Amino acid sequence: MLTRLATLVLGASLLAGPVFAPRAIAQAIPPERILRMVPNADLQTLDPINTTAGVVQSHAHMIYDQLFGRDAQQRPQPQMVGAYSVSDDALVWRFTLRDGLAFHDGAPVTATDVVASLRRWGARDPHGRQIMAITASMEPQADGKTIVWTLNRPYGLMLDALSKPAGNMPAIMPARIAATDPFTAIRETIGSGPFIFSREEWVPGSTVVYRRNPNYVPRSEPASGTAGGKVVHVDRVEWQNIANAQTSTLALIQGEIDYIESPGVDFLPMLQRRGMQIVRTNTLGAPGMIRMNHIHPPFNDPRARQALMLLVNQEEILQGMFPDPALYQVCHAFFVCGSAQETNAGVPERLGSPAARERARQLLRESGYDGTPIVMMDPTDNPFVHTATLVLAQQMQSVGFRTDVQAMDFASMAGRRANRRPPSEGGWHIGLTYWNGLGASDPVGNVPMQASCDRAWPGWPCDAAHQALIDAFPYAANAEERKRILEELHASAYNLVPYVPYGQWYLPSAVTPRISGVLAMPGIIIAWNIRKAAR
Repeated sequence: MLTRLATLVLGASLLAGPVFAPRAIAQAIPPERILRMVPNADLQTLDPINTTAGVVQSHAHMIYDQLFGRDAQQRPQPQMVGAYSVSDDALVWRFTLRDGLAFHDGAPVTATDVVASLRRWGARDPHGRQIMAITASMEPQADGKTIVWTLNRPYGLMLDALSKPAGNMPAIMPARIAATDPFTAIRETIGSGPFIFSREEWVPGSTVVYRRNPNYVPRSEPASGTAGGKVVHVDRVEWQNIANAQTSTLALIQGEIDYIESPGVDFLPMLQRRGMQIVRTNTLGAPGMIRMNHIHPPFNDPRARQALMLLVNQEEILQGMFPDPALYQVCHAFFVCGSAQETNAGVPERLGSPAARERARQLLRESGYDGTPIVMMDPTDNPFVHTATLVLAQQMQSVGFRTDVQAMDFASMAGRRANRRPPSEGGWHIGLTYWNGLGASDPVGNVPMQASCDRAWPGWPCDAAHQALIDAFPYAANAEERKRILEELHASAYNLVPYVPYGQWYLPSAVTPRISGVLAMPGIIIAWNIRKAAR
């Protein structure tokens, strides 16, 4: 429920006039041809291979294309590919690019570009690493449009991997850019997608601008998810970084912006009363993840990680985050409640209960924890994660942890978590985040589930037996074997504790009634297909 103070402040703000002045560069464009959106985080890095941040993947979908997209039912569909085939033994894949593909600098997209891009993706993405490990060859053909990819053994999730919309996205970029070391962020942002990134107008912390790509040739099929015809109905898209939920709510009501990816939950009733559309584009929601640093004490000891897992009371955290129980659910399934991979195999009973917390105290003592303050990164510009961090700190203190909650913005946290130095030297112990439910439901694509040591996502879990189960999943001979591997992996996760789930939530987006054609894809902002009516 909206507090009385927030109501009064917002009411006063409504009398103050527009929040955003029109940009001079956009004055010649009719207002209905400019789409203004508020993403859930600031865009500070541009490389979809070098990070898994959701806002970067949304950026990537604006300017890049993929060989395959995902429709609304999560089925892979050809996107840049015009035709493809696979041999009877499932070892040789042949992909031919469709006509009309060109990069934003005018150069045609070639098979050489595709090979270079996929090799760079394959060095970072969990699916990509698996596929590259069994790749005998991947070669562009003489026609310049065909790629022949030969495997040493069949890979059952090939098209799922090439169409993945989140995580490390297999974006196709020019070969000279794709030659950049996959662990070094790219400096150029040239794609072949429906929008062009306007670097000269990019103001980190404030505004990101995209222009319609006039040379983009959409597919003929209807748009569905990230598949089908990516038809653009506006000339310009602006992302406004508005961290204050009240300010973005005001801007939407006043018509200064058109779309809020993640509005403040306290303001949802007001937005509905003011005639705004509340749209749920993510049916799998967002699973929360408490990530521990596995390479430094105390969480280099599995007993300390298990203690954290036992003490967490999801309901307490979720109640603090959201005023409406309809927006969340307690979920102990690592692979997302409501997904085809949901399982409770290996889940201890009554997590977060007094008995579980007593067991957590015992494990914490056994781990040798010496009382060193636990450095918790607190992204204060994200109200959900900020609240969850504060509640978690209280829960940890109740079993004997000392905590050092350090305030920062979400983008700074994303940068700091790559720091492997000890927490006392600028590193960290704990950082809370959340994931795209679609990506987390994939046992291979769930990046924080990986336990591949130095190659793992920041936090760096390291366990060969656990990783072997992940690596075996795509090669299951049948559904029964796949289920067995899935349940063994889930039980392994509750022993290893790569991260601790802290619940699952379902946040809708808010859009002006002038907007139509919003497409649904978990965790991704889609700007094509949207129409904006004139006032």
